[in-house]
Amino acid sequence: MRTQPVEFLEFVEFDLRQARGFYDSWLPRGAEQFRDKFRETISWIEWNPELFQRKYKHYRRAIIRRTYFGIFYVIEPEVTVVVAVLDLRREPKVIRRMLKARSERE
Repeated sequence: MRTQPVEFLEFVEFDLRQARGFYDSWLPRGAEQFRDKFRETISWIEWNPELFQRKYKHYRRAIIRRTYFGIFYVIEPEVTVVVAVLDLRREPKVIRRMLKARSERE
């Protein structure tokens, strides 16, 4: 187990806006609740990035509790990089394509 800081790609801000909008559209204080669950999951990733399993090549996935979303990230030597926060109800092929496209744009 090793603790290390977490950084975010620019794409993640768009992902988070979509997720907050989704939960706010049908749940009172939905965006706040999602934000709290997201922060909790990021804390777990910071505490031990290897806690969550690999899902696709070098990408790991942490499911955000009580939501439809997951955090996809990679572990680098000095930092953990969050690549995407995606709705896990999507087709796995679509998720893999999105991750691949984002890694090519880095």
